[in-house]
Amino acid sequence: SRGGQRGKQMDYGLAIVTQDRGLEKVMKRISNHFDCNLSLHEKCEDFLKDSGVRKLGVVVVDGSICSQPRLMDLQMVVNEAPAWQVLYLPRTNKKNEIKEAMGLGAFGCLHKPVSEQEVRQMIQSAVGV
Repeated sequence: SRGGQRGKQMDYGLAIVTQDRGLEKVMKRISNHFDCNLSLHEKCEDFLKDSGVRKLGVVVVDGSICSQPRLMDLQMVVNEAPAWQVLYLPRTNKKNEIKEAMGLGAFGCLHKPVSEQEVRQMIQSAVGV
């Protein structure tokens, strides 16, 4: 079994929806660490057009690009890309935004600025590696 071997390419995709170049850099380092493809998107709609290509993945959604009200973009991603685990980065520090995101089906939430370590751990638990 190729279960725990490092250096093997993971069978899932990584995607990020953001307009934050710093965040893109962090995600590029993480995708290199896991040796998997990273797709970059500026809008949730763009991610959704692309999400069917890979069967499985983790998508990081930057809350600052999500249209209001009620985290509609996040809801759309969760509903239309069910094979993808969603890691949501809330726009505010308000607890209700996180509660709402988790209620909609986000796998987890991290506050910006995110640490590479935190994101890596979250991705690992999302896909169970």
